[in-house]
Amino acid sequence: MESIRYLALGDSYTIGTGLQDEAQNFPSLLAARLRQDTGIDVALTNLGVNGYTTTDLIREELPVARTVRPELVSILIGANDVVQGSDEATYRARLAQIYDAVKELGLPAERVLAVSIPDFSPLPGSAPFGSPSDLRARIDAFNDVAREEAASRGFQSADITGISRETNRGSGWLASDGLHPGPAQHHAFADHLWETANGWRSVGFDRWSNPATLVLARAQREAEALHHSYIGAEHLLLGLLKDTEGAGGKLLSHWRVRYERVWTHIDRTIGKRNDVNVQSTIIPTTRVRNVIRIAYQEANSAGADSVGTEHLLLALLVAGESIAVHILSDFSITAAIVRRELDRHNLRKG
Repeated sequence: MESIRYLALGDSYTIGTGLQDEAQNFPSLLAARLRQDTGIDVALTNLGVNGYTTTDLIREELPVARTVRPELVSILIGANDVVQGSDEATYRARLAQIYDAVKELGLPAERVLAVSIPDFSPLPGSAPFGSPSDLRARIDAFNDVAREEAASRGFQSADITGISRETNRGSGWLASDGLHPGPAQHHAFADHLWETANGWRSVGFDRWSNPATLVLARAQREAEALHHSYIGAEHLLLGLLKDTEGAGGKLLSHWRVRYERVWTHIDRTIGKRNDVNVQSTIIPTTRVRNVIRIAYQEANSAGADSVGTEHLLLALLVAGESIAVHILSDFSITAAIVRRELDRHNLRKG
């Protein structure tokens, strides 16, 4: 399965100046988080360079960006524009040029993350660049510009400035140069960005087959019909039993696992909630998120181009203890049996 392509544009904050290992910078940490969450490899292209301004990014990074064909982009630029005395109008014009170029790359707007400039004004290393109060005011003004320009293009904005202003966070918060974030601060940045970047967590679903995507949608509807406030493995199984296109649903049909029987078993085991007003956002359980992650891994290990319903069925069984697994065990269905049938019919690659 093809890697997820992530492009990081920026300056010293992006490349991680002051860190002992580039793997400690926030783009690398985000890539690792995405890899862990989806089970898909992430190809990170980090073009950040220490000392770069918006002008440098336009001249040096944008031409490379056009060759990457990214699916995810983060942009953090402006600290050196502040240091070099650029005015707001000039910064806005150059940032607009950068944002427009990124928009022309063609990825969904919600997968572009505009990251705010950290506040370096009170740090010992900032003394040559101006007074703390002046630097702070200019950083805030530039961040307002970036937020406005991002919003006008539908990009997601992430504010890490507040995190950079936290003090007394212990060792590793600052790099040894007294100016740049240390590994602990980059971890805090990455954690916040991951929570902010809602559009990023859906990128893996681009690699799902249409039948598998429909199973997830049906699982939510099954949860709603049962007035459950969560999506569990049992709802995924119900969704699979309505699959008529993918290998997973066809196998269950072949083994005579019937939707009505399973639905009745679930209704008797869990029952419906008395409150029919189920919350509008139904949250997948930790187990279901794990099933989704395992489904990616199953597709990868099989050399499939996309995640299919057969990988979802396997993932349900591999994930372990659940109502769905108990039901399937009643039909003597195990992961080993599913693998054998898929291999026999050469179906594991979709």
